Amino acid sequence: MNTRHTLRVTCKCALYTPDGSKVLLAQYGPQDYGIPGGHMESDESPEDAMRRELEEEIGITGIELTRRDFWMHANGKLILGYTGTLSEETPLTIQFEEVSDMVWVPVADIASGAMKVSSYGEFICQFQPKNSTVNAG
Repeated sequence: MNTRHTLRVTCKCALYTPDGSKVLLAQYGPQDYGIPGGHMESDESPEDAMRRELEEEIGITGIELTRRDFWMHANGKLILGYTGTLSEETPLTIQFEEVSDMVWVPVADIASGAMKVSSYGEFICQFQPKNSTVNAG
């Protein structure tokens, strides 16, 4: 009898400033950064999961999101990557139980390697908005 492998699915979102030069990163530890998001529940669509996670983690609702790509994380979960636009002045309600802070970082710093974003750096640079004055690639 064959057994099926069930993958955990996580939705993550790169939120860029309107000019595309910066991205919002979740800080999980002193040198551990990622993009907001989390696991999809069994009863929700990927889009619903992404919207729920953004509301839970940073208090953001009602922004337009675009699903961009998917890839396997090093720990074996499937990542569905989204992008959106958010002003740096938008007030955030950070869920400190999951992240220690949220920081705006120039995409150019990620592209140059000055800022390490394990598992998400390539995605952030690849989908940086083309209207950015500081295009990372």
